[in-house]
Amino acid sequence: MTCNIGNGRARPEQLVQALLACEADVIGLEEVNHEQAEALRSQLAPRYPHQALFPGGFAGKAVLSRYPLVDIQQLPLSTVRPDLLVRLKIGELQPALIVAHPPPPHLSWTGIRFDPQTLRQIQALARLAVESAPAILLGDFNLADWWGEYASLRAGGLQDAFAIAGKKPGYTLPVRIGPWRRFKTINRMLSGLPLIPLLRVDYIWHTKELTSLEAWVGKDTGSDHLPVLARLRM
Repeated sequence: MTCNIGNGRARPEQLVQALLACEADVIGLEEVNHEQAEALRSQLAPRYPHQALFPGGFAGKAVLSRYPLVDIQQLPLSTVRPDLLVRLKIGELQPALIVAHPPPPHLSWTGIRFDPQTLRQIQALARLAVESAPAILLGDFNLADWWGEYASLRAGGLQDAFAIAGKKPGYTLPVRIGPWRRFKTINRMLSGLPLIPLLRVDYIWHTKELTSLEAWVGKDTGSDHLPVLARLRM
């Protein structure tokens, strides 16, 4: 499972219940703040005893796992949003799991574009996943599946679990107004307004050593994103 939990937008009590209900073996989270991380640590340890928590607001990442973690490291591919790499011990196998969240693109006179550092980050994540095979690369990539960056991930050797085994459009964003740095009063007033997701920006990618059996969009955690889940076979 992957989910962007909105830098506090998903309230700890609702988030914990949603994660317990999903019954995923491994969960990667983005935009984890300190309050959310403390709730994950204190309330989910019985279900997910193996955790890697790096809270930090928009840059925050976490992995919750039923399987032991034999390696944990932050990846300095971005100066503002380090990604997270762990290795899972599943029997004799140690697949890599990478939780990623590249910064969003910016609107310019030529269209919506990623800055050069973010483009390099996306390309490096794809290379690292393939080099670390078997590997799963998941997270909020801030890109739609008709963009060139999406095509480059597939061309680099990664498989999109939802595109292979998902049903319906798979839209995950926006469920509600996200956490803005400015206009906090307006944000609070509009935060309860339900929205209809129209974009698929959250992905579970994997290398060819794994097979996508099923993929689906999960239930609301309280964030502005919906989670994505996949059942994979090695």
